[in-house]
Amino acid sequence: MGVNKNVKKVVIPAAIKVDNKTYKVATITKDALKGNKKVTKVTIGANVNKIGSNAFNGCSNLKKIVIKSKKLKIKNVGKNVFKGINKKATVKVPTGKVKLYKKIIRARGASKKVKVKK
Repeated sequence: MGVNKNVKKVVIPAAIKVDNKTYKVATITKDALKGNKKVTKVTIGANVNKIGSNAFNGCSNLKKIVIKSKKLKIKNVGKNVFKGINKKATVKVPTGKVKLYKKIIRARGASKKVKVKK
């Protein structure tokens, strides 16, 4: 599914309903929001276990990311996913995942000034 380029807040749901069938949202595709200067907040649903390369690369106004998923692993998060997000961004992660997610976020391009908290 595409994203409206003028939206400031993006919510990637845990599941979507299409034709009375419910589908879990497990992947954020590569280049999903790449270069989107308008987006300021992204919420990632609980079923997401994979984020493609450059998904949020260049989103310079992205200041808040909420990750509800506990399923992310470093090998399932593509290169440069968080490169170019706002240097003062805050990433809220599930309790018990702060250390791992901080490692993933830094390894995938976020500035050292980006805060990762529960």
